[in-house]
Formats: sequence, C-alpha cells, structure tokens
Amino acid sequence: AAAKGSSTQSGGPTLAMGCGAAVADRQGKWPTSFDFSQSYLHVDELWQLGNPVEFENCDGDIVKLGPAEQEGRLTYELNGVAKGDVTELSFDASSGRLLQQEGLPLASSMESRSVIPLKDRDRALYLLSWLAQNCKVPGLPAAEEPVSYVLLKLEKPVMCPIGSLIIGSKLDFDIHSPNCRMAFFGRILASVDPKDLKQVRMVKMKQKVGLLDRVDKQEPTLLICKDMFKADTDMSLFMGLKVVHESSGLEGILEGNFGNEGKFKVKFKEELPNLKLDAKGNVKGEERIALFFKRYDF
Repeated sequence: AAAKGSSTQSGGPTLAMGCGAAVADRQGKWPTSFDFSQSYLHVDELWQLGNPVEFENCDGDIVKLGPAEQEGRLTYELNGVAKGDVTELSFDASSGRLLQQEGLPLASSMESRSVIPLKDRDRALYLLSWLAQNCKVPGLPAAEEPVSYVLLKLEKPVMCPIGSLIIGSKLDFDIHSPNCRMAFFGRILASVDPKDLKQVRMVKMKQKVGLLDRVDKQEPTLLICKDMFKADTDMSLFMGLKVVHESSGLEGILEGNFGNEGKFKVKFKEELPNLKLDAKGNVKGEERIALFFKRYDF
C-alpha cells in the first residue's frame, strides 16, 4: 500500500492509505471466499511473482527455471550453473517427466529420466505452468496466477470483519534499515475455530524410504521390498500408494504386505533397469525406493 495525501473540507492535510495501480489490479483477482471442501498443499516458502521456480529432480540435481529477458524463453540453471534458455516444456503426468525442447532432459545426464519427485511435483508443476504461460513458453497446461492462503493463529481474540484488509509488519525492525517493515498483506476470507482446525484441509507431503529385496520369480515387474515398515504396521493404510525406484525414477504401486516381517509387494509397470541379482533373484547392493503420501496437518 502506498500513502497518498488528501484534503479535508477545512483544507488541512490528512494521510490516507491507498494502493498503486499494480497492487489494485492484483487485489481485483484475489478470491473473495474460502472453499473448505478443497484440500490445500502446505508449503514451507511462498513464491513471489517474477521469481524463478526451483526444485530437486530424481537425480538430486537442483533445477531452476526463471523469466528471461526475451519473450518465449526461460532461463535454465542446473546446480547453480547457467545452462542456456528453455523455449519449450513438456510434462508426462504418468511418469512425472519434465523435458525441454527436442525432448532433452533437465538434468546433468542425457540418460536421466528428468523426473520431478512426487513429494514436490504438485508445487513445481503448479508454479511452472503459470511461469511458462506468463513468459509465453509453450507445452504445459494453462494456469491462473498462483494463489497462496495463510492461516493466522492469533494469541488473543481480535475483531476482524470478513473482507477487511490485514497487514503484518515487523515493528521491531531497525528504523535505519532500507528494507520495508511490511511482511505481508491480504484480505480476511473466513474465520476458523482454533479448537477445530481440521476443517482446514491442509496437507503436507511425507515420504518413507526402503530397499528392494528380491524380484518375484514368476513376475519380474513384482518386487518384494523391505526396511520401510515395522512388522506391526497396518499396511492397509498404504495400499495403492505410489512407490518410486530412486535410481530409475520408475513408479510402482504398493499392493500389500509380504509375510509378517514388515516386507511388502510393489508392482511396477515395467521391469526395473540395471538391477543386479543373484541366482535366486535377490537384489545385490542397496536399491532405494521411496513411498510418498499426503498427511493432513490437523
């Protein structure tokens, strides 16, 4: 918000809170209500308009895509090193692969599957779709400007009319600092009982890590896995969830437990590449798998 001067009938100056044209335009697109029937992704860091989108791919590479000076392009950095511009993106929802022009991976190796891990896929694709659209880079689904909601829990009850403006400031900020003390501002959309926060369906991505144990003799796409669950874990809670083979990025489905020692079965769509097996089908070395799932915050 910007301060602007106005005159009273007596001619004396006053100070009124207004806003610039850019801020007013963005406020016009803000939601006017909050839908409690929807689920919302918990994010640890807010994304600001014009900032790059950063994520870690399945190979452990840090990928950063941001606005370029020239329309129709995105800047591309890998592990902090500039790699040129991206002029087209494509995403395969079934595998999680994100590729650039000519089908090239966004990774350090040309052999990489260039997969966005499940734990970060929703956030990364949500932001990238808007960024690419805004920069006129084709290939991703159409998107609206990303919206973030904030749940504020106050120490004491405060009279806050629905629809009113709320401003958060760091009042103990050094007055000689050139930085702005205003941390955020927005409009109040709904009130929530602090004793019943479950009505806010806010989810956070979680993961469990385990190892491949052996390949089924009759069905090579079915693998027995271990070291993810305790023997007394209720496996029905995880049935049907996606499991990712970390080294290849291939996804499978958890089909159920195997025996009574915490082992379980995962069915993949295809045989896992480059697995080293002994004569009995046991997996040599440590082949990690990850199970991703959503958990409600409240």
